[in-house]
Amino acid sequence: MTILIADSSENIIDRLESLLLETNPKAIIFRATSYKDARIIFKKFEPTVVLLDMNLTGNMTITFLKEIKEPVHKTCVIILSSVMDNNIMQLCKLHGADFFLDKYHEFEKIPDIIKTCAANKIIQHTK
Repeated sequence: MTILIADSSENIIDRLESLLLETNPKAIIFRATSYKDARIIFKKFEPTVVLLDMNLTGNMTITFLKEIKEPVHKTCVIILSSVMDNNIMQLCKLHGADFFLDKYHEFEKIPDIIKTCAANKIIQHTK
């Protein structure tokens, strides 16, 4: 399974990578701290799952979400946000986000969500 972690914080990326490798040591994890880098990695490797920071550097999260969710892609997208705002959550859902999680308080849910995404290829669900 391939996973792209796109987050503006290296600390968050480190924490997520550590958590994911703990639960799935065979996972291939790509890291990006900007929209530009995330887009390059996504186009080259088309990961199974993308963990996407709502405040990705360059303020391009929704643009990137739309690109990921083009009809040809079956990638599961988990939005991570430090602000749990219903309007933002609905906007992400409208553009295809599969999950919307609190970046600082719901880390423990991520491995199970990824297993679900992998098992079902892709599912539609938001918190």
